Amino acid sequence: MISAPLPDSGWSRDILHLREATVCPAETHQDSPGLWCGGDVPQAATWRDGLRVTQPLAAAPVPTARLPGRHLWGGVYFGHFGHFLVETLSRLWAAKTSGAESVIFTPRHSRLRDFVAYQQELIALTLPDLPVRILRAPTEVEDLLVPGQGFGLGEISAGTPAFRAFIREAFRDIPAGGIENVYISRTRFSGKGGIINEQLVEDNLAAQGYTAIYPEKLSIREQLSIFKGARRIVGLDSSAFHMLGFVAAPWQQACILLRRNHPAWQHIAAHLAGFTGRAPEVVDALVADWMPERQKTPNHTTWGEIDQPRLARRLAELGFIADETRWRDADADALADALQRAEQRSQEPLVRRPVVRG
Repeated sequence: MISAPLPDSGWSRDILHLREATVCPAETHQDSPGLWCGGDVPQAATWRDGLRVTQPLAAAPVPTARLPGRHLWGGVYFGHFGHFLVETLSRLWAAKTSGAESVIFTPRHSRLRDFVAYQQELIALTLPDLPVRILRAPTEVEDLLVPGQGFGLGEISAGTPAFRAFIREAFRDIPAGGIENVYISRTRFSGKGGIINEQLVEDNLAAQGYTAIYPEKLSIREQLSIFKGARRIVGLDSSAFHMLGFVAAPWQQACILLRRNHPAWQHIAAHLAGFTGRAPEVVDALVADWMPERQKTPNHTTWGEIDQPRLARRLAELGFIADETRWRDADADALADALQRAEQRSQEPLVRRPVVRG
């Protein structure tokens, strides 16, 4: 029995060598895509926050295909941007010296098809010399290498030394951009969740010399280039900070603005600290969470309401802005308009739940 992967010891840093292992995809093993080799292979599962995400296989599968030769287990393929970054890439550190003919993935669920554009770009950067196979049928593999999960969410967010070195090498040749002060904006993101009236934060930071970027509108190379060259990076807690973490340096200043009363930002902070040796600043200016009535706790679709003067004061204290007195606050009408836009994005009414701090 193994436990969650750790950055500095244990199976996360090992490579398991299996003969005649069977890849079990989501098409036939909906809740437990993974590997079977005389039993369930827990080292092939994805672990998150100390728990196993993909459940153990309960019975020997019946393979319907066979793959000869040596291959490397890339793991479970997640469709969500952030989970693709931190979990789908987490085993590729072992690929370069493995002698494998290809890297094997299996989707988290049967609705996932081939890699989309940003995923293809990331795979091209991290696996430039190896083909990739996405298996959708139970497949027996003659010779399979299973690298440990070198990155992810939880204690492993700091990354193993091998994974950190692999990522640095993969993105080494991307040139540094020329934007000094960067604001990572969600104002053009079409999904749910963010803060009420983020446009005001964006405008206020622009007045203090920041350039807003919209990651979903940029290629992977463009994002990495911008993050490589920036001196100060401010943004709401989101997956974009994992992109920064891949190329960040100790001389850079990063500041995470909490957008919901939820601890997910801690993974980002651990990632940045583990990869650079410097923890990001974290500003909590939340006064309330807005969410549907049926929802009782904040999550990734929640809208945060922030205290603008408190935000400005903390940014000034931390050296991210020069003059907090120039920071504009929203009036009641502007806040009401912003709430209406958030409800339109959420496609339902939202209720206000004040943030209670212990």
